[in-house]
Amino acid sequence: METESNPSPRQAREMLRQLADDEDAVRYPPIPRWFFVAMAALVAGLHVVRLLPPSDAGKASLALTIVAIVLGARYWLNREGVSWAAVKFTDMAPFLAVMLATFFGSWAVSALTGAWWIWIVGGVVAAAIVLRTGHVYRRAYGDGR
Repeated sequence: METESNPSPRQAREMLRQLADDEDAVRYPPIPRWFFVAMAALVAGLHVVRLLPPSDAGKASLALTIVAIVLGARYWLNREGVSWAAVKFTDMAPFLAVMLATFFGSWAVSALTGAWWIWIVGGVVAAAIVLRTGHVYRRAYGDGR
């Protein structure tokens, strides 16, 4: 009869490293470049639709938000072989804060000064941030072509 032995400290460290790598592989899947391009366009669109009449802006914002959620769910959180990967809030918080800052910054400037063009600038800045984040992400976790 075999007896179970405890792993050595080196084996235990290696097992823990492998578990962390496996968790990262599920949490941060390779995502194709087109995903980030599409998300950048959607984020820019969420800014630019503010130039439409209010009734149309609300409908367009809702439509763009739904498309962004569906894309994110399908190609990141719920991709084939993984069901709803857990996102670390601490990883997402800075990105989300910057995205909200570009939107609310654009809103504040527009509301206080009437500078309608700030929505275009905000959209370009937000899209550039998404593209840069995608570039860094794909370099770190792979390009899921």
